[in-house]
Order: sequence, then structure tokens, then C-alpha cells
Amino acid sequence: MSIAHEGRAQEILSRRVTLTAVDQPARTVLNRLEQLTDTRFMYSAEVINADRPISVSVQDQRLDNVLNQLLEPLRITYRVAGQQIILNAAAAEPVAAEAAPLMISGKVTAKSGESLPGVNVSVQGTTKGASTDAEGQYKLEAEQGQTLLFSFIGYKNQDVLLTGQTTVNVTLEESSVVLQEVAVVGSRSTVARTDVERAVPVDVLTAKELQSTGQVELSQQVQFTSPSFNSAKNGINGVASYADPASLKGLSPDQMLVLVDGKRRHQFAAVNLNVTVGKGTVVTDMNAVPTLAVERLEILRDGAAAQYGSDAIAGIVNLNLKKSVGTGSAMFQYGVTSKGDGGGYTAGVNYGFRLGKKGYLNVTGSYQDVSGTDRSDPYNPQPVPGGTYTGVYTNNKTTDESAREVRGVYGPYGTFRVTEYGSNAMKSGQLFYNAGLPVAQNWTLYSFGGFSRKRVHAQGFFRTAIPAVGTTNPAVYPDGFTPKLPGTVQDYSVVLGIRRKVTEGWNLDFSTGYGYNYLDQNVKNSTNASMGVNSPKDFYVGRIAFGQSVSEINLNKTMYGILGTKTLSLAMGAQYRIDQFRLTAGDPASYEIGPFAASNNKIPGSQGRVGIGVDDETNRTRSNIGMYVDVESDLTERLLLTGALRYENYSDFGGNLSGKLASRFKLSDNFSIRGSINRGFRAPLLQQVANAVTTSTVQNGVVTSTKEIPNHDPRLSQIGIEDPKAETSWNYNLGLTAKAIRNRLLITLDAYQIDIRDRIIITENLRVNNIAALKPLFPGLQEITFFTNQVSTRTRGVDFVTSFRQPLQCNNAFTASVALTVNKTEIVGTKGTPAQLQAGTTVPILLIDTVSRALIETSQPRTKVLVSLGYQMGKLSVNLRSTYFGAVTAWEKPSGLPHRMQTFGGKNLFDVSAVYALNKTFSITLGGNNITNVYPDRVFTNYASYSNGQVPYTRNANQFGFNGTYYYANLMVNF
Repeated sequence: MSIAHEGRAQEILSRRVTLTAVDQPARTVLNRLEQLTDTRFMYSAEVINADRPISVSVQDQRLDNVLNQLLEPLRITYRVAGQQIILNAAAAEPVAAEAAPLMISGKVTAKSGESLPGVNVSVQGTTKGASTDAEGQYKLEAEQGQTLLFSFIGYKNQDVLLTGQTTVNVTLEESSVVLQEVAVVGSRSTVARTDVERAVPVDVLTAKELQSTGQVELSQQVQFTSPSFNSAKNGINGVASYADPASLKGLSPDQMLVLVDGKRRHQFAAVNLNVTVGKGTVVTDMNAVPTLAVERLEILRDGAAAQYGSDAIAGIVNLNLKKSVGTGSAMFQYGVTSKGDGGGYTAGVNYGFRLGKKGYLNVTGSYQDVSGTDRSDPYNPQPVPGGTYTGVYTNNKTTDESAREVRGVYGPYGTFRVTEYGSNAMKSGQLFYNAGLPVAQNWTLYSFGGFSRKRVHAQGFFRTAIPAVGTTNPAVYPDGFTPKLPGTVQDYSVVLGIRRKVTEGWNLDFSTGYGYNYLDQNVKNSTNASMGVNSPKDFYVGRIAFGQSVSEINLNKTMYGILGTKTLSLAMGAQYRIDQFRLTAGDPASYEIGPFAASNNKIPGSQGRVGIGVDDETNRTRSNIGMYVDVESDLTERLLLTGALRYENYSDFGGNLSGKLASRFKLSDNFSIRGSINRGFRAPLLQQVANAVTTSTVQNGVVTSTKEIPNHDPRLSQIGIEDPKAETSWNYNLGLTAKAIRNRLLITLDAYQIDIRDRIIITENLRVNNIAALKPLFPGLQEITFFTNQVSTRTRGVDFVTSFRQPLQCNNAFTASVALTVNKTEIVGTKGTPAQLQAGTTVPILLIDTVSRALIETSQPRTKVLVSLGYQMGKLSVNLRSTYFGAVTAWEKPSGLPHRMQTFGGKNLFDVSAVYALNKTFSITLGGNNITNVYPDRVFTNYASYSNGQVPYTRNANQFGFNGTYYYANLMVNF
């Protein structure tokens, strides 16, 4: 090699290259290098034999290293002249005695100590090479003076000069630029691909990105890093107070499947029955996993029921746990809102232990203690002048004011609050582990799981002291009362498996796991109004529990150059799952029907949360078996095609066949188009069809008890209600991906449509006394509700994600990203009301009405935009993030008035943080979230849902919470 104009040549030769080509003409490879490095090769095609096939695979290497690796074996020299690189044939060299070859062997590991299978090991300037096996071992022949090149996607390349040694062990360092892009979920092929190379869209969020949000719970971290993911804290809202609803693409929480290291995660025990986002659905509590245990998080934004089974209609969230060994980190964070409430701390520690000689045991512990917030308004008995008056003691203003002054408990109206409406106080502890131990050549025993327990102090709505109201008990609470709703959530899981990983042949993974979750519910400062003075004030309401065991076997194999393809990956497997749902009764007084139920129309059961009765106790199980086959092939260098089929059969409702077909075509090295079509399904959950709890809800300012009727209750068939069946879906996705500026700029644009037929919903609350067919079947109940396949929906949307990273001098770097989602969900079909239910009632009975329609169509932002800017200057990093949440709309049904809606406008939140690394061990972060103190629009005071000031921000839609500015300080210790 010769160089003219040294400075200019070195700048060209230092440009970074990522390129894979197999048996491609030399001129084609050179053309691609020209595109990647913005340079031009000058050569004679005959002299260098430009049509001969060559192969190369490099990741983030300097151009001079690539040219040396590519051209030396071809006996081609090069020199840099201006912006051009001139190629020529090398002069013949005298034949020298061959050096004696050496047999080189060694092991390649990550900095964590984990073995790295599939690493490419090549001898620079030759065609010799090898790949590491499942234990990271390799062996090949080379000569003294030659250089070994080690490359693996997601890691920085490394070269080692041979000076006579025969054992070369190498530790590869992760490449942050590449690692953020490599995805695993959505494919069982062993071929590593970045998002821009995949047939379906996948977001990869690193632990560093998640922690940079300043949030301490996993679902909130993802809320502010992924545009298609939505989760916000709730105020007074039943089960949503104990497990945050989280969803993808504006669909329901239970239409998103959550995996941990590729294994299905069990769901929360209780179903959300309150009037909020995800009504009638069951969430997967992501916050049960400590954030320090997560290495990265992948979001598959495409249906995947054909690959992973029921629930994966909107997509998949996959949590990858840490496997590091010999290193650890500890974190302490304290934060508080600008109003001085919501203060709390989070402390956590993670460390990886060596297990045997080659194994790992990574353990994470975390504890959180956070106080609640209150954004309620002072109690106002008459929010609208001349409107309905609801006093603490009577509904007559004069007598009520007189009683208030006589009692002396409350000051003037407008000066006191009767409840706390905001984020709930909470204490939680978590312990997770991830372990692996090689037990034989290519075989590894692995296990992961954890335990979490949290105590949530939720609030209820105020009950007045007006004697005629069914929820009051003046004999016990002469000044009214507000129920306190503490609940304990306990969760544990364990997965045990063994896997075989080889570079050739079939990989095998067999595992079995069990997950269990329960919610213990209590009510404090409450009463059973039907018992009068004999009512206790504190109640144990009962336990809702859910357990799930999953056993599965998975096989996969990747072949190269077979049947004329570049790669062909086959996967197949089977899964057996058992679900169990249990309801355990609470204290007898929590559900007892006292004497004043009949004589004074007092509502039986503990106020705030009615107890689970003995007659409601449930212990129901079901099983299902699933089998799948999955194929993925690079048919050519440009065309990738994937397909999958899965059949599942449930013991309680039968079988379902799902399928998926996806493809990606490279228009060039920098541009690709991709698309997919798949048929998915979601089975009705046991928590839905077997549930029999009673909930207390506030509707139009009135507290009402609603009983869910389990679907096996024979009374439902008498009113024409069929057992729920699986909802089915068709997903369509079409996208474009692009790379530019030497892979520093990445762009993906995906449009999608999701059609769901026979969507499972919970019906409107049906007033028993207003419906003739219900009166004889459900005596003593105020309202009933149940699950049914009532509607069909269509969701259309676009996701756009772009990121840019520019390394600068002196270890400085600039990063920027823009991500947005725009979608719209509409109900496109509704089934009619059964004739048996409508019989005898003249007013049309609607199983879904305006409020529930809005929860499906308009209660989540249709637009969300994330803009992030970061600048690193040596030890200091500064990050600025903007998040725009689009408008949401909620409806209410006031008594005696037409249904009415309110739209809450879109808002922009700004977060800022600064991280300073004191040294390699300690770093400090100071930050503020929502620094401009933005709140959602307030509920109109003349609306019944304002609840006399108890709900100034809507409960019936989910935008971004309502706590205002949050300041925090974080200390991170790495050791």
C-alpha cells in the first residue's frame, strides 16, 4: 500500500465499514464499499479479475483493515490518491520456504465472562477461518507473524498478532452503537440481525436508555422511551391501582404478550373492572421485575401469535436479564414532586457470581418506598350554581350548613378535601436471579426467576352521612367516611431448563416454569351499611390468585448454502400450559347481607370493595397444548423470507390455527422494504370468564355495586349469552428501513392495520331493576356484568423511528432520536342484544355504550412523539427529552341527561438530566421530569365525573398522569 497526502488518506482509510457478502463478484463488493465510505475505486477489471467471487464479513471495522483482509489474498495492492483508491495487481514475489503452521486454539468470552458462540475467527490476508462453538472455543491453523481477526455482531472487532503462542484467549467488548440495534425476539434463527435488516419492526432499549428516564418502575421507563407503548399511573381506579395497565399500539393490555428471556411471563391475578383504560382486561405486571436485572428490552411491533401463542396480537415485550459475572452495580435514587408530595427512594444492587468454572449467577435486589400524591380539589357540594346539591349531611343547603357548623368536623366548603386523588403510596421489594451452568460439551443448565412483594395504599371515594343514601352508615360514621384500600401483591416465578447450542446441527431447548401472583385485599375505615351499628370498620376482602405452569421444547437449526439459499433456518417446538384461577372468601362481614338491606335499602358488603363471598369462591383450571413450525431463509443476498404456523388446543373451548408470512427485500445496502401478514388469536382468560367478584364504582357521582357473573353460570344462557370464544386477528405491516452516514443514521417507517374479530369485552353495567329478564334471575343485586364477544375493531397506524450518533473528538459524542406513532382504533362491528335479554323491556338494552366505546377508541393518545438529544463531554453527559401525548376523549352518562363527552388536549412534556462520572466507580445524576409542570386538562366542574372535586383529572382516559414536575437525584456505583 502506498499513500499520497498522508492526512487525507488516513481520514479515508479510518472510515468505518459494516458489510457482509458471500460469493459475490469482486466488483459488486467494491461498489458497496464505495457507497459505504463515500470514496471511489479505480482499477482495470481484467487486471484484478473483478468478476471472481469473493466473501467478506466485517462489523464496524476501519476501511484499511477491510481492504487488507479483502485484497491481500487476491494479491491486489492499493494506494490512496485524493478521494480515489487505485487498485493494481501485486508484483510476483520470490518463493520462500513455508513457515511451519501452528495449531491455534482458545476461547472467546464477553467482558461479563459469558462464552460467546458463533464468533468469526479469521487469519488476516488468508481464506482460513473458524467459528467458536457453544462454549466459545475455537481451533484453526495459522503461522507465526500472521494476525487473527475476531468479529461478532454487537461487539467491537479485535485482532491479535501471533508471535509464537498457540493459545489465544480473547475478551470482546460490547459495541454500544451496534448492541442497541441487535434484536432476538421475533426470530428463532441464529443469524444475528439489526432492526433495519429484519422482516418485522423491533425496538431495542438498553438498560442505560431505560434508566436515563429517571423513572424507577419498568413500565414507566418504557413509557418514555417507546412511542407505541402506553402506560400511566391511575388515581382511584380499582385493580389499576395495584398493577399499571400497559399496552401497545392503542390496543388492550392483554393483547400484548410479555416474555422474559424468551419465555412466557404469567399475568396478574385480578381483572380490571373499573371505568379506565383496559376495562375488562388483565395486565402483565412488568413492575414486578427490578429494573437493574434487565440488560435490555425488546419490543416486537407486529403480531406474533403464530410464533409465541395466544395474546401476541399487538406485539411482544421481551425482557433480557443480565448474565454478567464478576461485576456489579448499586443504585440509590430519591425523588419528589414540585408540590412536595410523592417523595420516595429506590435502592437496588446487582452482582454476577461465577458458578463453577464457566457458569454464572446474576442476582438483583431492589426496594422502593414512595409516598402518595394528592391532586384532588376541595370538596364542593354544588360545583354548578343552581345545580344539584350534595352535602356531607343532607342534600338541602340550609340544613346541611347548619349540621356542618354544629358538628364542627369540617370547615367551610372549599377549604377541605375528603379523599386523596393521585399516585398511591407504595412499598415494594424484589429479588431476581439468572443462572447458567455448563454440564457437558455444548449443554447448559439454566434457570431464572424471582420474587416480589408490594404493599399499595389505595384510596376510595367519600361516602356522605346522608341517612337515605344506600352507602352511608351514620350510626358508625356520623360525619361520613372515605374507605382506605390497602392491598398486598405477591409474585414469584421460576424457570428451569437445559439447552444445547452448536454451530452445526440442531439446537435444543427444553424448559419448564411456574409463575404465581395473588392480590390480598383489605378495606380500612369502611362499613357494611346493611349491618348498621354492628358493622366493623376494617375488613379482609379476600384473595384473587392466578398460577401458570409452562413446559416447552424448542429445536432450531441454521444451514448455510443449502438448496441454493444463503441461509435456511428451521425451528419447531411444542408447549404445554396449565392455568389456575382461584377466589378465596374474605371476612363474613365483608359480604354479609345485613338486616338494613331490606328495611332501609342499604347496600350490603364492605364499602370501597365488597368482599368475596363463600358462594363466589372459585378454583378453576384449564390446559392447552401448542405446536409450531418456523422457517426463515435468506433466499438471496437481498431477499429474506420467513413463515410460521402454530396450532393450539384449549381444554375449555377448542383449537385455533395461526399463521405468519413476512419478508424483507434489500433495494441496496442502505435501503430495504419489509412487510408481513399474520393471523393471530387471543383466548379468553380464566381471570375473565371465571371471575365472580363485586366491585364498587362511582358512576355519575353515585356509588354503585356491580357483580361480575362468571360465564359458566347457567343464568347467562337463559338470557341468550354464549360462552366467550377466542378473538381472532389479521395483522398487516408494510415498512421501509434506511441507513446513512456510514450507519450512524438509522431510519424505520412502518404502517400497519390490525383487524380483530369477536373482540372479548366486558359488558356495560346492567341495572337489574331496569331489565325485566334480569329481575327474577338476579335478585338482591344492583348491577351485573359479564364477558362476551361483542365487537370487532380495526386499528390503523404508522410508526416512525430514527436515531443518529456522531462520535466526536476527545471521547465526546452527540446522539439524537425521533420516534412517533400515529394510530386510530375504531369499532367496525357490534353484535345485537340477545332477544332473551331484551324480552319484556321496551328501552333498548346496549351491551356496549358510549363510555365503553370510548375506552376502546379514544381513551389512549392516538399520537405520541418522542424527541431525545444527548451530548457527552468527557465525564459529563446531558440529555434532553420531549414527549408529546396526543388528545384523549372520555364519555359519561349523567342521570336524566344526554350522554356527553370531553376531549382532553394534547400536551408536551420536557425532561432533562445530567450525568457526571466522578470516576469509573461512581456517577451522579440530577434530573427533572416534566420540568414545565404540565398537567392534563381538567374535568369540567359541571360534569358528574368531577365528583364534587374528588376527580379533577379524568379516570376514564390514560394520557400521562397528573403529578406535575418530578425532581430526582441518583447515585450509581459500579464495582
